[in-house]
Amino acid sequence: MMNEQSQKSRHLVLTALFMAIILVQSLVPWLGTLPIGAFFLGASVTIITFTVAIGALVLGPKTGALLGAVWAAYSCWHAWTSVPSIGALMFRNPLTAFLPRMAVGFLIGFLYWHYVRNKDWKQQRWYLAGLGGLAAFINTALVLAITWISFTVMDTSFTGIPNTGLAQWLITTIAGSNGIFEIIAGAIIVPLIGIPVLKSADKNNLLH
Repeated sequence: MMNEQSQKSRHLVLTALFMAIILVQSLVPWLGTLPIGAFFLGASVTIITFTVAIGALVLGPKTGALLGAVWAAYSCWHAWTSVPSIGALMFRNPLTAFLPRMAVGFLIGFLYWHYVRNKDWKQQRWYLAGLGGLAAFINTALVLAITWISFTVMDTSFTGIPNTGLAQWLITTIAGSNGIFEIIAGAIIVPLIGIPVLKSADKNNLLH
């Protein structure tokens, strides 16, 4: 009973820690994004996606979804309270802000806890590379899909995005190009950081 209570306490502490990291990364741009404009004009990698994914690996799908919701809530709030770029205007739509990011946390956590968690660490490294790339793909694909549906099915004028072919082209091109770089980055970052974090969590019986 005492051990179970201790595990719950550690889970809560780690949840709070990951939430804090996500908020700090959201508030401090150079901690949450990796600009790669020197290689591709306007491109940047959103690192927060991988913080949510690693949190989901350690804490499970439900907490992963919660971490995604924290990131989404800040994104939506920031989009409405600042003067954002045309890309950031997408996140004034709550569906665009919440659904992709919560899906990243839930699906990556679900796949790891059900299919990868009990494999040896050498195998896990390769699986985590795949999950890191998948996290970026899920986020980008859902953002683009919801944006497309918003333009073609729903009235998007409330978000401030001009309903023109040029605006749609800019959004899908920038987000789609970034998505390719983010998939590559995820395949590198998630196993690089995730394996040491997961090993530490395993020693503290958080993965059982």
